[in-house]
Amino acid sequence: MAERKATSADVANRAGVSRTTVSFVLNNTPGKNIPDGTRRKVLEAARELGFVPNEKARDVAMIKHHSIGFFIPHAGYISSDAYIIRVIEGMTPVLNKNRFQLVLQPLKLQEKDYMSRARQDSVDGIILMNTHDDDKGLAELITARFPLVVIGTISHPDVLQIDIDNRSAARSAVEYLVSLGHRDVAMILHAPSSYYAARDRFEGYRAALESAGCVVRKGWVRSADLTEESGYKAMVEILTEEKRPTAVFAGNDVVAYGAMQAIKDAGLGIPADISIVGFDDDLPSRYVNPPLTTVTNPAPSLGAEAARLLIGVLRGHAALEPAPPLPMLLAVRDSCRPL
Repeated sequence: MAERKATSADVANRAGVSRTTVSFVLNNTPGKNIPDGTRRKVLEAARELGFVPNEKARDVAMIKHHSIGFFIPHAGYISSDAYIIRVIEGMTPVLNKNRFQLVLQPLKLQEKDYMSRARQDSVDGIILMNTHDDDKGLAELITARFPLVVIGTISHPDVLQIDIDNRSAARSAVEYLVSLGHRDVAMILHAPSSYYAARDRFEGYRAALESAGCVVRKGWVRSADLTEESGYKAMVEILTEEKRPTAVFAGNDVVAYGAMQAIKDAGLGIPADISIVGFDDDLPSRYVNPPLTTVTNPAPSLGAEAARLLIGVLRGHAALEPAPPLPMLLAVRDSCRPL
């Protein structure tokens, strides 16, 4: 019987690191800050095991079902936000071309056992979005070295990630409001601040106001929960403050739609009384009244890149570099006007 050849998974297990880290080290991937100790462990493990990269062997070892899971914590996000459909639209051509099936797995926020779901659904790898600080399921996937790509930004350098520059995009949106003369700008975070994207967008909002010498008022910063209803409620709370803002930056378009309705129900005009900017540029943003000024989010490109990266990992090509943060533009419409 022929002796079994060592795989990158064997090297990862011997060195106590992820397969992605093994690929980064063995391929000397630029731009990855791998500690010298980790690099030495990987090289030593590869040498001890006599590891020789072999694409077919890796494909057989890692691709069993030709199935990829798209895991989305906070299941209500799917029914309320067209953004998720645009992400899937980007994934689908890449998966079809490579003959992978997509398994869509919406999860309740309190569900943490992604590994169990992955085994139940027989997926070879996972694309995960809506990550947040206390996501224990994500930590379990990382510890188990399960093939994974995150749409978003997390604090694990050896996990492949694809994202936009949330902070810069949010700052540009608020700077636009400031350029129109608005000094009193509120913000509705689209999700709790434990979510990486929500936190980054808030930091962009704050940086823009502070740079312009404007005050960030605590009562004008509210958190929504990825739904129109929560956006409506947050806007109502802002309008109860003693002083009313002249503009609002909403962390995503869905939340903005709820906020717009709350403004109208209060007998105020958009943009006559309050200007508003959203984030994502979902299709409905063009057709609400008035059409919403919003940050364009290249959701299909994010989905396509995430699928490409994960298939690369499964085929042993983890050295494929993720693209830099994708460019963002501001779609200027009728929901804003000079103060």
